[in-house]
Amino acid sequence: MQAEEIAKTLGNAKKVNGQWLASCPVPGHGRGNGDKNPSLSISDGTDGKPLFHCHGGCDQATVFKVMRERGMLPELEQRPEPLSLIKPMVASRQLEQEWHYTDEEGVVLFIKQRYKTADSKGKDYKLIKVDEAGRRHAALGDARIVPYKLPELLDAISKGRYVYLTEGEKAADAIISLGSVATTSHAGSGSWPEAITQYFQGANVVILPDNDQPGWKYAKKAAAKILPVAKSVRVIDLGGDDLGDDAHEWIHLQGKTRQDLADLVKGQAPITIEQEIQTPERLKEKPQEAATPATPTTAAEQTQAAPKAQDAPDAKQKAQRRAITLEAWDEIRDEPVEWLVDRVIPKKGFVALYGPPGSFKSFIALDIAASIAREAQWFGQQAKPSDNGAVIYIAGEGHGGIGARIKACRIHHNIEGGIPIYFVRHQINLRSSAEDIASLSVAIKELNDAIKIKVDLIVIDTLARAFGGGNENSSEDMGAFITSCGYLQEEFEAALMVIHHSGKDAAKGLRGHSSLLGAVDTELELIRFEDQPRGVLTVSKQKDGEDGIRFGFEMVEIDIEDIDKPSLSLDETRKSLAVQPSDESLRSGMSEAKKEALNRSGKGRNQAIAVDALREAINTKGTHWKVSAGTRKCVRLDQWKAIFAQKMGTDDEGDEAFRSAWRRVRSDKGRPSNVRIDNEWVWIEDAVKVDDESF
Repeated sequence: MQAEEIAKTLGNAKKVNGQWLASCPVPGHGRGNGDKNPSLSISDGTDGKPLFHCHGGCDQATVFKVMRERGMLPELEQRPEPLSLIKPMVASRQLEQEWHYTDEEGVVLFIKQRYKTADSKGKDYKLIKVDEAGRRHAALGDARIVPYKLPELLDAISKGRYVYLTEGEKAADAIISLGSVATTSHAGSGSWPEAITQYFQGANVVILPDNDQPGWKYAKKAAAKILPVAKSVRVIDLGGDDLGDDAHEWIHLQGKTRQDLADLVKGQAPITIEQEIQTPERLKEKPQEAATPATPTTAAEQTQAAPKAQDAPDAKQKAQRRAITLEAWDEIRDEPVEWLVDRVIPKKGFVALYGPPGSFKSFIALDIAASIAREAQWFGQQAKPSDNGAVIYIAGEGHGGIGARIKACRIHHNIEGGIPIYFVRHQINLRSSAEDIASLSVAIKELNDAIKIKVDLIVIDTLARAFGGGNENSSEDMGAFITSCGYLQEEFEAALMVIHHSGKDAAKGLRGHSSLLGAVDTELELIRFEDQPRGVLTVSKQKDGEDGIRFGFEMVEIDIEDIDKPSLSLDETRKSLAVQPSDESLRSGMSEAKKEALNRSGKGRNQAIAVDALREAINTKGTHWKVSAGTRKCVRLDQWKAIFAQKMGTDDEGDEAFRSAWRRVRSDKGRPSNVRIDNEWVWIEDAVKVDDESF
């Protein structure tokens, strides 16, 4: 059946703007009162099949279902809903539309996005800033605030044309479609941004309230702000059959024209004070629409809402299936490996980067991420991100010091601001929390929609902090974690790197159940040389590439105050570490290993590192203080501890290996003999003494 025939069959058929309108057949339309004002658009698709859209908000799938039940779509097959690995426990969101707010020259300042949601509201909005380079930022921030369609608004004012003010962008666009000039604010009916009032100086403004009480309250609020600066202000009641109708419904459903709008304006006198605006009686008497029951979001609600087994006798026949392709032996051809970083990280691969505590795992991971985000070489191997490729870094461990590491990496590689690496600075349970997994997925999708990126790599730092308290040696727990990682890889078609520790016996590789090693495509092993800030990274497993590739590295100390404004605080960390290739480390790697000088356990070096950290703390943060031995140049224990953690290769004081090392170096037995502690203060006794009389 074609569009015209279907429309006439449904009733109240009429042709508007090249497409047919008819009454929507969904039983619940119009709160169960039927579609008195035809709101179902019907058109013929390019493939000859009819297309439908209910402007009253009925779900598309429901419309097709009802049409099919009426026998109007015999040629269409019912398509099953796609399966998802993990049921989201939060309302799903889908980007529907974007509106660009520009300056006088048409340069975009910020963007308002509308999302379709599965909750009772049905919609949500997000504001994002666009900087001078055209990059999108995930929040409005300090963006310049202007009204919608500013260039057109200013042009209309200069020519004395009427300017129509609506409550939202959708209604403004409807007015613009008639050839008129319309504007709005990004804040909707909730508030009036003071910054946009100035742009209505000398304007002839016509306010078009939505057909509800909030709409008329907004009209009063806007009029109060505009009246002192505008040349004239009018308020027009467009009416409407349903609460919330606006200029969009008035034009696209009722078929009103530019002449109809002009006639209303001519018949309405300007107002002089906001009190002249009166909410229509029909809206005062009409009760507010009852809220639609929310979609179940918790496991308990889903269980309660789910139909019983006996209510679905054909469930087995209706089981959802996915297409499985069978290929002949002779037709199988291997595809060439696609690399995200040549010879190191395959695109869409599952990567494990591991080593003992203090082996600089997080620094190496951040360095790799920075190379991918800026399409640079990493240790001579070219990074090959997608167009608009980005990295998501889940810093569950050491997130308190991630800022210092980022600064050091930026300075060391001379990186400009704005490279696409985005951080989650708290723990996420990727083993057993469907809510955490779904929330992470939604957050990444919203970022994708907001700033148009393609996620190439997700870094999980570390496995222990994303394991939700599970048992790493349990096949069941490790299997659940691996499944979640696979879900994220498939969802975003991205590589995933998990940072992990080696076991007590470092020679046995990755800590925990062997299923992890079996699951990863790539295993990168980090070994640090004894008492030295350098070591070797080895590609110990490469499923579709070459094993045994080795990279020598060393850590360099970076003064991080050069990148930002210096602080007067003595507590602020002034230095951090960055990674650079080291041929010397690579050459000496084998000989060091033969001498058993490679440090896989972290033992036997902590005292020297602790003294070195204390000397640095005293030199950079020390203050003269009177202690039990007299006046000494001291630092607080927490200042020593922070630099000791940094030199141990971790900023996370909760790391068990670091906590153990810290307990030893500050204990009476483990502390070097020249290191003294008095309550919260610590100093080195062979440091230069200062007489009390000097103060």
